[in-house]
Amino acid sequence: MSVLARNRSVVVGVDGSESAMRAAVWAAAVAHRRSVKLRLAHALSNPVYHYSEAAPLFQAEFAEEVERSAHEILDRAERRVRSEFPEVTVSSGTYPGPAGLALTRLSRHAPMVAVGSTGTGTVGSLVTGSTVARVLHRAGCPVTVIRSGTPSPVPDNRPVVVGVDGSELSSLAIAEAVDFATTFDVPLLAVHGWGIGDITGRYSALTMTNSSVVEDEQSVLMAENLAGWRENDPDLQLTTVIERANPSELILKYAHDAQLVVVGSHGHGRLVGALLGSTSQNLLHHVTCPIMICRRAS
Repeated sequence: MSVLARNRSVVVGVDGSESAMRAAVWAAAVAHRRSVKLRLAHALSNPVYHYSEAAPLFQAEFAEEVERSAHEILDRAERRVRSEFPEVTVSSGTYPGPAGLALTRLSRHAPMVAVGSTGTGTVGSLVTGSTVARVLHRAGCPVTVIRSGTPSPVPDNRPVVVGVDGSELSSLAIAEAVDFATTFDVPLLAVHGWGIGDITGRYSALTMTNSSVVEDEQSVLMAENLAGWRENDPDLQLTTVIERANPSELILKYAHDAQLVVVGSHGHGRLVGALLGSTSQNLLHHVTCPIMICRRAS
């Protein structure tokens, strides 16, 4: 069975922005290829309370306008999705905001959540604000962020890049990346960057002066993390890259020619907490292709 559970829906947050629309199309392509359902989710804006005699009427009008706008956004997204993937089973719904909380709740019963990197509503601050922190810290499934500048939101022939560092979440990222690559029959590039700062404490000073020894250790780490994947699928087009370099810079280097980057939300060494800190901001702001961030289920 695929990493994506067959009986659950891929969830995509939509707010009317172009990046959210592109996220919906990308998620629809994944749902179509994997024969799963697609759920379009819109988080409702919280009402602004006014304490006056006219407050009840104002709040009722506000709620009505919010619902009307939400259904227009969902209808527009559904038409966009169905125009490209008419065979996908699509459901849509509105949920109490804020967006981060709504998507986190939906993620507990989803194989994946997809969102646009920028937007016009509550999903709009996803990359730089509190919404992304909530989703990445608490999502019960992988979260894929699609940028508005992505050349094409639909998966193509370009490779998938996965960051490898030996951590438990890196193993989860590898599993998701392998599943995506095999599903779409595209190459997989496993990337591991290391530096002296990453290995301090694990090697003696004498060992660290012998770069060949450290390089051999990094090759073993990569081999152990990928063990079994080639054997399980002889047709898997797997290539490995091991370089002494900052992990995020190395991922960015190969992401230019990739259609998807897959990483764990935490890792070892420089990657510890990276996808919730400076490295995550670097990747989320600079990769032009979709990026999938994997974490443990809540």
